[in-house]
Amino acid sequence: MIAIFSIQNLPDRTKELETLWEWFVTKSKEEEVINKIRKNILDSWKRCQAAGVDPKQLQTKPALSDLQLNNLLEESELFQVAKPIIDDLYPKMTGTGYLITLNDQYGRMIYLKGESHIMKLAEKMNFAPGMDWSEQAAGTNAIGTSIVTKSPIQILSAEHFCQGCHPWTCSSAPIFHPLTKQVIGAIDITGLWHNAQPHTLGFAVSIAQMIEKQLEYAYMQVNSFLTEYYYQSVKKWKSHHVLVLTHDFQVFKNDGALFDSLNLSPLTKLKEKPLFRSLVNELTTMANFPRQIYYDKQLYVQDFEVIYLEPILFNREIAGYMIVFKEYKIATPIPSASIDKDPWNNIIGRSEIFINSLSKCRKAALANVPILLMGESGTGKEVIAQTIHEASHRKNQPFIAINCGAIQKELIGSELFGYERGSFTGARKDGKKGKFEEANGGTLFLDEIGEMPIDLQVHLLRVLQEKEVTRIGSSKPIPVNVRIIAATNKDLHKLIQQGQFRDDLFFRLNVVTVNFPPLRERKEDIPLLADYFLKQFAEKYEKQSLSFAKETLEFLNNYRWPGNIRELQNALEHAVIFSDTSIINLVNLPSYLLENRVEEALSEQDDEFSLIEQEEKKILLQLLNETNWNVSAVAKRMNIARSTLYRKLKKYEISS
Repeated sequence: MIAIFSIQNLPDRTKELETLWEWFVTKSKEEEVINKIRKNILDSWKRCQAAGVDPKQLQTKPALSDLQLNNLLEESELFQVAKPIIDDLYPKMTGTGYLITLNDQYGRMIYLKGESHIMKLAEKMNFAPGMDWSEQAAGTNAIGTSIVTKSPIQILSAEHFCQGCHPWTCSSAPIFHPLTKQVIGAIDITGLWHNAQPHTLGFAVSIAQMIEKQLEYAYMQVNSFLTEYYYQSVKKWKSHHVLVLTHDFQVFKNDGALFDSLNLSPLTKLKEKPLFRSLVNELTTMANFPRQIYYDKQLYVQDFEVIYLEPILFNREIAGYMIVFKEYKIATPIPSASIDKDPWNNIIGRSEIFINSLSKCRKAALANVPILLMGESGTGKEVIAQTIHEASHRKNQPFIAINCGAIQKELIGSELFGYERGSFTGARKDGKKGKFEEANGGTLFLDEIGEMPIDLQVHLLRVLQEKEVTRIGSSKPIPVNVRIIAATNKDLHKLIQQGQFRDDLFFRLNVVTVNFPPLRERKEDIPLLADYFLKQFAEKYEKQSLSFAKETLEFLNNYRWPGNIRELQNALEHAVIFSDTSIINLVNLPSYLLENRVEEALSEQDDEFSLIEQEEKKILLQLLNETNWNVSAVAKRMNIARSTLYRKLKKYEISS
């Protein structure tokens, strides 16, 4: 049953519900509970318990500030359509002791109508606009539960999971989008439990359907107009790419190239994608001058140039926007040691394998998603992380780096999350901000993430999910807005199998993964890096212009550099310090390098594969990494049969 089926003996029923609720939250007499509580209520209780909702909670928590709520209402099409309907129907509810609310798809209350004395009573449980009435925040309640189940539901007294709601009954019906059929909000009718009536649920369903019909009518007219506009524009701009947006910057129609390259799908909200920030700003300006057309400004979105913008007017109002793109090629940056306006131009490297990894970072920098950098120690992951930050929309905010492997395990928690005063012996008197708070608004770089203790990983996961931290010694959550870049030189898949790394944390961090090659696999970059470090240290130690002897340069190119860029940097600093002439000779390099030189020469003589075979193995490994070990994809890219590929993998002893 989705509604209470009888109002007879309500006091007795509420007493019984209190007993059943007490049995459930104390985990006693579970069989009694299962047999006597409605299934949809029991399922919700179990979800709340799994989410860690406190059944003794008396109030829900705020979700929106007054400013955020006002901004939301200005942009909410649901609110614009639903408010007149609610205001028109409410007089019929006067004197019933009920409140009526409109809530968005996240369970946040955005509009409330009711008699003042009832509203005052409801404020005790934070039943007010801007508050979070999702199941995860407020436990079982008609608003949150109807959104989760996508079904109307009525909840009486102690059927609410949280004790603060027990004096109340509520009936809620979800509102569905006329196009996507996704839940976009909910109508709720709430009153004190002794006023409970089964028909209030039917009233909530009726109001929700009225709102859906009104939305559908408005959408049908505008959608027909925008659809026709799109196809006429495609005919006009045959050799370019056309994107049509709704009035609130949601994707309405676009072609396949934009769909794939810019990851656009119907109803994608451009305001939520940093990649489109400049375009949205331009369109916002256009909204103030709807008859103006922009086509002469330089505006780029990833690999596309915006060449034409036009507002689409329907009944003298902006119904949407038409944007025309043309493709353009990004020139490979020429590495430079000098400071450049484009932070990527300060990254040194021209090898194809390195540029491919760098290109992936460039694209991901503008998207507000976690990035996982993988590669051996010394491959420059922190420099890359810093550059991603400088190329992102957070560049004017803090960049905070922490090495999870360089801090005592018992101190990582306080370093990341901070602590209140007196939390432990040796704590500062006034407490301390954690790295998440310090990085608020910016980027937090977690180096050597694979070294993080398993018991702390769950706290990191919670921060990433809930976007708030709780200091050690405190119960008060602090909202944070941080972009995470993590790095590791370890095989996280192996750590997961060994139980040393949480798979749910890995999948949360693994939105974008970039593998950075070791220096031995990008040999054409060694002279560039060597020249850069030579000039840097010559200036640092006030030496005249230096250059490499031919045999020194050959050695640098042929050495395997197990410590990668960091080892090359240290070796060249040593060489500059101990050079007595303007020429860097072999003797100036650290002695261990020359000792390893002989051993490497001997091992290379015994190599069982030819140079061609070695190159083929290298390509195989690169393709496997790029496709996340998708054998079918690698075979297709190499234009060989899968059986042939398996033979090659066996030959080169390559396995995942």
